[in-house]
Parts: sequence; C-alpha cells; structure tokens
Amino acid sequence: MSRFPPMLLSSLVAGCASLGAIDLSVEQLKAKYGTPEDRYFPYQGLQVRYRDEGAGPVVILLHGLCSSLETWDGWTRALKGEFRVVRVDLPGFGFTGPAVDARRYSREGAVEFLRDFAAHLGVEHFSIVGNSLGGYIAWTYAVAHPDAVDRLVLVDPIGYQQKLPGLFAFASHPLIRPLARGMMPRSMLEGAIAEVYGDASKLTPEVKQRYFDLAMREGNKRSYVDVFTVLRNENDSSLSADIPRIHPPTLLLWGALDRWILPEQTKQWSRDLPSVSIVIFCGLGHVPMEEAPELTVEAALRHLR
Repeated sequence: MSRFPPMLLSSLVAGCASLGAIDLSVEQLKAKYGTPEDRYFPYQGLQVRYRDEGAGPVVILLHGLCSSLETWDGWTRALKGEFRVVRVDLPGFGFTGPAVDARRYSREGAVEFLRDFAAHLGVEHFSIVGNSLGGYIAWTYAVAHPDAVDRLVLVDPIGYQQKLPGLFAFASHPLIRPLARGMMPRSMLEGAIAEVYGDASKLTPEVKQRYFDLAMREGNKRSYVDVFTVLRNENDSSLSADIPRIHPPTLLLWGALDRWILPEQTKQWSRDLPSVSIVIFCGLGHVPMEEAPELTVEAALRHLR
C-alpha cells in the first residue's frame, strides 16, 4: 500500500489549515482552552458552554460575531468581586457550536435562547452586557422582556441598518456561501480580527490562534455563515424600530476607531433613546472590552452598581 511521504503529508495538513479547511473537535478545544469553571447547558441538541463566577446581582455577558466567552476575561476579573458574572458561548460560536436549525440565529431565536438560559440559571432579573451581536441580542431582549432586565451595557452594538463589514458581506454572499461553509482561510479571519482592534499590534499570537481554533470547531464555519446570512437579511430599515422602546438604564460604550460599526451611530442612538449615556474610547476599535479591559470596565462598573 502506498503512503504519502511525511514531508508531503505535513505540507498538505499545513495547506488545509491555512485555508481554514480543517475541523477541530470539542474535545481538542477543551484540552487547549477548557477550564474547571466551564459549565454546560443542554439546549435543543447543543451543549452550551458558560461560566458562572462571583456573587451578587447577576450580570450576563454576551460576546459578538466570531467570538466566544473568552473575550470577557478581563472584565470578568474586575466584575466578579461585586457581581455574579455569567458569560456564555452563544449558539453558533465557541465550544457550543452550530444550532440544528439556522432559524435559532434570528432575533426571535436569540431572545428565546436567552430566556431559556436565564431560566436554567434560576434568575428572574439581571443586567445584560453585550458587544456587537451580543449587544443586539441584549437590547432586543430588553424590549421583549422589560421587567427582567435591570440595566444594559451595550458595547459597539448592532442597532442600525449599515454597510456590512468585509468578512461578513463576503461570506454571506449567495455565490460564496457554499464554499465559505466549509473553508475560512486563516489570512482572511486574521485580517478580520485585526480590523476589530483599534491597534492591531495589541493582538497577541495566542489571541489570533484562539480565534482561529474556535472558528475551526466542527460546524462553526457553517454556523458563522448562517449567522452572517441571518443578519444580512435583518439589516434593513426595521432593524432599529424598537430602540425607542428600551426602558432599562442604558450605557453605550464605543471604540472611536471601530471600522465594523461606525461610532457615528451614537448620534442615532442619542436621537432614538435620549436617556442613553455614551462613552467613546479614543484609540480603541470594535471590541474595546477585549482590547483594553482595565480602561473600559470602569465605566461599566459605575453604571451597573
């Protein structure tokens, strides 16, 4: 029986990895990134990963596109001395992986998930902090369940119709979707990660590797494309219609160098939600809580206390 020469086999593996055409199992990811704090919530065929740390009023942290609960590492260290901090890999991302039905990624599906997750935690009211997609879910949930939400912190949230970010627009294009569901080149993903930092030099090799590894989780390339497609379809003039119906006290945090959701949108938020408080961070991008956790968490702490 013929065999591939070792050097050729190594080159093939490296080539597949650079093209993002590999799959990593959850067990492989657990071995590399899992911690004793990881918990799992059985939900509609998924094992949803979350961490539940600290004590006090409950704060649920929701990550953004292509991300995971690790994006909140710095904030969790600062918050858990005063709060019960719960962060989760949303369906479609991180260890949790793809939903059986892509309709779970719609705004209605996301609200239903958060309602059921809160019931699993045994909490009836809580504050929500959300970045990007997580911010969209947070404010949408607050509109649907106003009595359940104490306070909102929205970090560069999806809220208004806009031009789609590059990776998002490319991977969700009807002609590209079939290919993107099985392949996500490392260079393209790392380019997108660099775009969400105001200063890409702050990106460590470890952070870039984590984003890549979690994207390679079995099924996640498919779910990323499905989420992008759902959001593309929801990106119309009706997207922001419910923002004036947000009742909990709301803090809006924004990176001044955000290229994915431009900080000019803060003007629309001020117009539609006059009670909103806004803090803009110079030099930071779309994920300011990850890029500069010590700086950004102070504003959140003041609002949540």
